[in-house]
Amino acid sequence: MSDWIDAFYADVEGMRLHETLDHFAPDEELVFANNPPAIGHAAISELLTGFWSAIAGMRHDWRHRWTVDEGTSVLEARVHYTTPGGAEVVVPCVTIIDRGPSGLINSLRLHLDAAPVFAAIGAESNAPREVAR
Repeated sequence: MSDWIDAFYADVEGMRLHETLDHFAPDEELVFANNPPAIGHAAISELLTGFWSAIAGMRHDWRHRWTVDEGTSVLEARVHYTTPGGAEVVVPCVTIIDRGPSGLINSLRLHLDAAPVFAAIGAESNAPREVAR
């Protein structure tokens, strides 16, 4: 299970959309924070594209990984998001992943508060800019 998680999150952290979607079953569900569920590749693609376009990068600092059964894992991490301006915002996160017999994700639920990330991005965009002389 650990190798699969590492491969999946390498694609996520690399913000490689097509490779990330390849880990999902066709009728899968992704719930990100307090957003409504994104169901299916098109909806998940839209959600990830929108979020990834707002940040410059991310990495996961794993705290715990629990295997509940053959298809279910619970992951605890501190996610380090990098804003377009270069600030790092660290957010605690718990993720629940359910995989089907094919090994593809049927359901992925990320429980985190993304507000600090968006607040940092907003502060950067509202900061006064120096005018070149």
